[in-house]
Amino acid sequence: MGPGSAINYCIIRFADVLLMAAECEAQLTNYAKAEEYVNYVRTRAANPKNILYKYTDDTHPLAGFSTTPAANYKIVVYPAGYFTAANALPSIYFERKLELACEGHRFFDISRWGIAAQSLNAYFQFERQITGDLSTGNFTPGKNEYFPIPQQQIDLSNGQLTQNPGY
Repeated sequence: MGPGSAINYCIIRFADVLLMAAECEAQLTNYAKAEEYVNYVRTRAANPKNILYKYTDDTHPLAGFSTTPAANYKIVVYPAGYFTAANALPSIYFERKLELACEGHRFFDISRWGIAAQSLNAYFQFERQITGDLSTGNFTPGKNEYFPIPQQQIDLSNGQLTQNPGY
């Protein structure tokens, strides 16, 4: 929408930016800065105003609202100095998994981190025990990180584009 619109679109969340910055800082071994960014996100998440509460029926005196949290939330910041070479990146990966759940980032994160095959094939193996829907599910490294390029686009590129591997 144009600048005159009242409709706001969330292009990128600040928490996503902070977690990307934390990942960069950890890659550069600036663990204290990475920890600061992650703790900023966790502090916001721990704010009671951001916690989901159980919904009640219309006969409740608060008309559909409750003061009972929907789950047992235990959100605390990482203690100072917790991020080290051994645990900074795994902690940041975990935070991205929690903070950005159901927002469409996970596949791209695990592909970028090089753990897509491990993560998705473990998921398929587990789900096969429960349902037959994923009985043929398999992630092929070197292929499934990318989509195939439509043949029409390859043809229109006059030799500039080539098909992604495996397609």
